[in-house]
Amino acid sequence: MARIQPIRPFRENLRRKKSRPGGELGVLMNLGPKSAAWLADADITTRAQLGRLGPIEACRRLRRAGHPVSVLLAYAIEAGLAGCHWQAIPAETREFLRVEFAKMRREETAPASR
Repeated sequence: MARIQPIRPFRENLRRKKSRPGGELGVLMNLGPKSAAWLADADITTRAQLGRLGPIEACRRLRRAGHPVSVLLAYAIEAGLAGCHWQAIPAETREFLRVEFAKMRREETAPASR
């Protein structure tokens, strides 16, 4: 029986062939040029930085920079770092991100403690 060789996803092959605006982050699946520009505006310019920060801290920094970020961008960042489509991340991971994103939003609106 012939062994099936794994292949790269089509989008990954396509992105390697042509350069996209947005630098290193602009080629991550799920992150387009606008998301990459927003991340650069928040001083997040490399995949390594994004991986260290994680999706919630990246969203926090983007919101501080004045960008209208939703939980969908957290999903996109998580999946981009994992190399899959954002809808392919497990339901448990999406739920965790949704809860953490909501917590981040509450912290933003909470009055400063004395």
